[in-house]
Amino acid sequence: MIDKKLVFSDAQSIVANATTVNSENDIDLGALTDDRGVALKQFGPESGKINLVVSVADQPTAGTGIAVALHDCATDGGTFKPTGIGVAAAIPNATLVVGYTMLNVALKPDVMRVLRIVYTTTGNHTGSAGKINAGLVFGAMSEDVTPYRA
Repeated sequence: MIDKKLVFSDAQSIVANATTVNSENDIDLGALTDDRGVALKQFGPESGKINLVVSVADQPTAGTGIAVALHDCATDGGTFKPTGIGVAAAIPNATLVVGYTMLNVALKPDVMRVLRIVYTTTGNHTGSAGKINAGLVFGAMSEDVTPYRA
């Protein structure tokens, strides 16, 4: 089961010409609560229990690659800045097959309250069928995925 409050991108189309695309949704860590209404941030990055997972829903059919970066901001509507979490080098389209995990890493303890994913395309993705899923997952992850290295 996936909580929609934890989803950055749900089969989001990445169609851009060598530029950046923001995730469909921003996630406000300060607004997240469990089923009893207890704030989750206290159990979050400080305990290493929140992972950022980005995967391919549909393989891109145009362009040459996609890079992924997590940005954060102290307040809703503020200025977002890179956190240093992500894949700096564009992952080639040939690697971006359906189900491929582009990123699966624990959040750092010092991330700010509001989070956003920024996708950077290389080549012209206009008209591409490529789609990305991205979200936060709470708890231990059984899969340890090393970020893509060019």
